[in-house]
Amino acid sequence: MHPLLSKDNRGFTLTEIMIALAIFTIGILAVNAMQIASIKGNSKARQITEAGNLACDRIERIIALDYDDSALADDDGDGTDQDADLDGVDDDGGNFGLDHETAATADHSTISVDGNYKIFWNIAVDQPVYNNKTIRFIAVYDDDPADGGKGKTVFDYIKKK
Repeated sequence: MHPLLSKDNRGFTLTEIMIALAIFTIGILAVNAMQIASIKGNSKARQITEAGNLACDRIERIIALDYDDSALADDDGDGTDQDADLDGVDDDGGNFGLDHETAATADHSTISVDGNYKIFWNIAVDQPVYNNKTIRFIAVYDDDPADGGKGKTVFDYIKKK
C-alpha cells in the first residue's frame, strides 16, 4: 500500500470541518464588527476635524478685525458689565453669555458652505480683564443624524484693545 494512503491519513471528519467553519465564521463576524466601529470612528474624527478647521477659519477672520468692529460686539448685552465686583465670575450666574449655540441666542453666527456646520461666536466684554474681550467660537454639526445628536467643537480667544 502506498504510504500516503495509509490508515493514518484519511482526512478530516465532517465534525472537524463544521467546528473549523464555526470558528472561522466567529472570526469573520468579529472583524466585521471591528470594521464598522472603525468606519464610525473615522467619520466622527472627520467631523471634528472639519468643524475645527471651519471654526479656525472664522477665528482668523474675526481676530484680524479692530477691537470695536461690529462683528466683535456683544449684540445681546449678556456678556457686558456682568462682573461688577470684578471677581471673574458672571454676577448673573451664567457664563457671560458665551455658551449660546443657536442663531436665536448667539451674538453672531454663520453657516458653512455645505450647510452641515454652523459657527456661533459669543462675546464677553472686559473679560477676563478690562479692555479685553473673550470670544467663544462654537462649531456645531450633526453628530448622528439617525438619533438627532449634535456634536460641537469649542474654541476661546481673548482679544485685547
